[in-house]
Amino acid sequence: MAVLALLLSGLLAGLLSQSDGVDIFGDTSVGGVLLSSGGGGVAAAVILASGLAMLVRRRSILAGLSIAAAVVAGVTALLMPSDLAEVVAGGVLLGCTAVRANGARVRQALLIGSFLLGLLSAGAVEALHYASVPRRYADYLPESDLGTPVVVPVLCALVVLTVFLAARVDRGDDCSSPERNIRTVGAILLVSIGGLLLDVLFGLSVFESEYGFVGRWYFGILVVPVLFAAAALLPGRGGRLVLAGTAVLLTSNTTSGVGIDVSEGVWVLGLVAVTALAVSVGVALGMRWGRSWIGITALALVCVTALFEYPPLDNVHYVASLVVFPAAAAYLYVSCTPSTPTTSTPTTLTLGLAVPVAITVPMVVTYGWTAYTPLTSIDTSTFSPSIDLWLSTGVAFTTVVLAGVGMWALGRRPLLN
Repeated sequence: MAVLALLLSGLLAGLLSQSDGVDIFGDTSVGGVLLSSGGGGVAAAVILASGLAMLVRRRSILAGLSIAAAVVAGVTALLMPSDLAEVVAGGVLLGCTAVRANGARVRQALLIGSFLLGLLSAGAVEALHYASVPRRYADYLPESDLGTPVVVPVLCALVVLTVFLAARVDRGDDCSSPERNIRTVGAILLVSIGGLLLDVLFGLSVFESEYGFVGRWYFGILVVPVLFAAAALLPGRGGRLVLAGTAVLLTSNTTSGVGIDVSEGVWVLGLVAVTALAVSVGVALGMRWGRSWIGITALALVCVTALFEYPPLDNVHYVASLVVFPAAAAYLYVSCTPSTPTTSTPTTLTLGLAVPVAITVPMVVTYGWTAYTPLTSIDTSTFSPSIDLWLSTGVAFTTVVLAGVGMWALGRRPLLN
């Protein structure tokens, strides 16, 4: 029962750890961006998740917080949809589940696999939720036309039930002693506040641009040194998981999704099944033959396939995005988990998994009046979409390789340094 509770909690945490991004019409001040944009909720969720993983060790408190988070998420999804409440609930679930998974490496691997599956399947779950309504129109329709969400509330109920039953059965001692390290706190703040400030800067650039809601965004690249600094700040070899998250984040900037016909639920479920299979293979291989350089190589190759824009080579990019990327991400995370868990492992695992969530702004993006209108009126005399593609791909590839080098360097660091 404890393993089932861990799997379902990780899956729900991944599904909830999403943000709709910038939504600050009517208030473009710094305070408006801070409070109304997706980055504010995500930053709070990352701090909560990592803080709980660092400080809380009593099994009863962990179970109570997990149940409370699942109840809040379920009620919110049914009665009053709130991106902020769901993201924060996902952070609480992630932090508590990371502590409960710290007893054995296989449990950490199961948490990694379930969380990544939830994270990568969030779009498919939205497609199931909105049924025959294209997602791009959903924000403009009344709630009565959208239908009642099913997947998240049902999963919340299952999490409440399994966590409660597991807590009743498991009467063992509390988990290892809490971790209190100022360097770890600094790394948590770097990741969360760095992502928030980037989100604020992007919001101001969009809504106060002299181009009138049209422009180019390259400042997302600044997140790279922030994440590397956080990895270096963590004591011991915990920074390897943050670098793994950095590699996954940068690779995800180059991946391409496939359009889903939301009227055909079988295709949506098929996509989820493919993702689940790929993640499972990555977790199994990471447990058996875990080598971080293999995961880094696979992610770097996925980045390169982004350059294949036109048929028939674009199919290579689709396969790399839908199959290779989930498997390589799970493999890399599992490869970086320590064979012997320590008191700091829950915190570093939580922070590493939260990195792709903490950064809500694309690395390189061209934005316009809406996200759904082709940018046909942009003056391309000063830039070229192909230049953006080569720049984003080149930066992602270089960062993934540097993350591999950083993992090697941190692997040579003493465990207690």
